[in-house]
Amino acid sequence: MLNLTVSAEEEIQKKSELAALLKVEQLPAMPQSALIVLQLGNDFEKININDLVRPIEADPGLATQVLKFLNSAFFGIQNSVSNIKQGIALAGIRIVKNFVLWKAVFSLIPKTDSSIFDVKQLWQDSLRRALFARMIVGQLRGDVEIAFVGALLQDMAIPILLKKKPNQYKKLVQTLGKNPDKRLSELEQEELGWTHADAGEIMCQSWKIPCNLASLVANHTKIDPYIEEPAKNLEQLAVSLSALLPSVVNAKWEEQEKLKHGMDVLFPTSPTMLSDVFVQVDKEFEHYAVVLQIPRPKVALIDMIS
Repeated sequence: MLNLTVSAEEEIQKKSELAALLKVEQLPAMPQSALIVLQLGNDFEKININDLVRPIEADPGLATQVLKFLNSAFFGIQNSVSNIKQGIALAGIRIVKNFVLWKAVFSLIPKTDSSIFDVKQLWQDSLRRALFARMIVGQLRGDVEIAFVGALLQDMAIPILLKKKPNQYKKLVQTLGKNPDKRLSELEQEELGWTHADAGEIMCQSWKIPCNLASLVANHTKIDPYIEEPAKNLEQLAVSLSALLPSVVNAKWEEQEKLKHGMDVLFPTSPTMLSDVFVQVDKEFEHYAVVLQIPRPKVALIDMIS
């Protein structure tokens, strides 16, 4: 017989309630084209390029978005990419497959009451975090694309939770605005017994998002276990560090010192690495923002460093 403490029993009950709240039939359905692409797996050397081309070309809207992405200034491809197969050959299967995934997730995020929470602000923050994670991992020769997508999707559950539990979750978001020294995940755990990271993991499972990405989303609010041995899980550490970036809606940046410490651990001989990365993130943000139709933040990341 299991010997669970009351708090452990309560935690299990809360997590069970969350799973029921986010059960498959109550979540928006992943587009069929994206599901087919996800089913191709993650062994990119074994994926036939034509198997990736077909579901994209069968969805005219998605095909247009992929071509727009591949022709963006981010890639710097000299000649215009005119068809999907050519674009995949130039950019790589991994990049296109991940673009299809996060574009599909974008399409599933519901609009919310802008007086409480602005989805555009969420994607501004998420894109910054994704670019940051990619650059950190790139400096250390890790998997840049999984870090990018994991960081981009880390907060995708928040709009869903606002829709599913509007009164209770709006109250949490409002409380966060009055207590900038606390993290949203801390308030969630205290009030609800679970966090948006837990919800994100359930959504990943429902949408059949690969396990390695689901793990990055599920653990993005944790940092101490990864910073002790950074080489063991570089991509997770980068995503967790990205979660410490300032939000576009906050005038103060409460977690600046924690991020600086993490950067010192990763780059002990490069004291300007954080500011260098911020300059690059601010620059690359504009390339992606055009494709994703996201407005530029009013304050640049580099201007937040004190």
